[in-house]
Amino acid sequence: MDKNQMRPAVSAFLLMLTISLISTGLSFFVTPVCEDLGFGRGSFTLYYSLIVAAGAVSASFLGNHMNKHGVRGVMLISALWCGAGFFGFSFSSSLWMFYILGGAIGLLGSTCLYLAANVIVQQSYSSRQAATVLGLVMAGSGIGGVIWSNVVPVLLDQFGWRVSYRFLGLFWLALPLMAALILGKQELDVNIGHAKVSSGGTSKKDALKSPRFYLAVLVMCVLSAGSCISQQLPAILTGLGEGERISLLISVMTAFAAVGTIVEGLLCSKLGIQKTMVMVLAMYVAGFLLLALGGNVYLALICLAFGSGSIGTLMPIVVRTIFGGRDYAAIWSIVISCSSVASFLATPVWGMVYDMFGTYAPALFVMPVMLGLAILAIFGAFKNVEV
Repeated sequence: MDKNQMRPAVSAFLLMLTISLISTGLSFFVTPVCEDLGFGRGSFTLYYSLIVAAGAVSASFLGNHMNKHGVRGVMLISALWCGAGFFGFSFSSSLWMFYILGGAIGLLGSTCLYLAANVIVQQSYSSRQAATVLGLVMAGSGIGGVIWSNVVPVLLDQFGWRVSYRFLGLFWLALPLMAALILGKQELDVNIGHAKVSSGGTSKKDALKSPRFYLAVLVMCVLSAGSCISQQLPAILTGLGEGERISLLISVMTAFAAVGTIVEGLLCSKLGIQKTMVMVLAMYVAGFLLLALGGNVYLALICLAFGSGSIGTLMPIVVRTIFGGRDYAAIWSIVISCSSVASFLATPVWGMVYDMFGTYAPALFVMPVMLGLAILAIFGAFKNVEV
């Protein structure tokens, strides 16, 4: 792979590094903000749900836009828009201010950059290359998690939560700008809209009529609901008596998430997407059960890391394998929109379960049941599909 072939992968990697500012970085703000302003955890984390919900609203439009006009313009706008949004958080003193800014950031935040990273990879590499490259790219989220889980607590301790939000804004401003510069004005931007002419597969219209599409959506929604535990992990670990090791434990989890995406990409290339998905979903089940039953915390977090990593690494391959590349961006954007709705609903539920029962155990026991349904859905989605 020469220098020009590496540029799309590096650009997409930086976008995933940026996304981890929300998926990992924001989780450390729950306790200090709630204690300072007197918010309930369930009420406060609704702003995170609004980030996700806004992404669901914009994903379909963004997918069609990227399919026709490329990704660089969207990346540049996201850098400016979301950077300003994080600065806005630093001046917030009421829930409605967090809600409004969360919704604004969500329009061009995680979902936008995640979709851009996927489109860059899927349209830059062959099907065989894409699984491995996507695994490497999605490692950016895990690596970013390791970085932010160590950086953000230090910022909070030294500067407080208001100034720390401003640092996150600067990080979000810089990273997508770098990604856009590295990607450059390549053929990807010019020809991405013509990909459906040269790539075989199912049209968006036909995909929406297929039961396979809705089974894939079900799997994605269950995975997304499970990943919402990330916003509650510091609180869960504190409840398990691991309060002094939270940064270390989350660093371990995010490190394994980075390694896991690479491993998942390689396994997918060797074993096929269906077997790899079932294996990873089984690990996800084990992770939730270990936390619920008070098992080994390190093993639980490693299993959760592999499970959550499948959202970005394996699910795009699931969709491409079933429907092909013809209308990939448009189909994948709808799947993302549906999963964003699931995240929007699930995020406050995690906090509300704690507020109602004083423990996260009910939610931790429900997730393995939902993941069992997701495994059955995988078998149904791939029935009679060559993998």
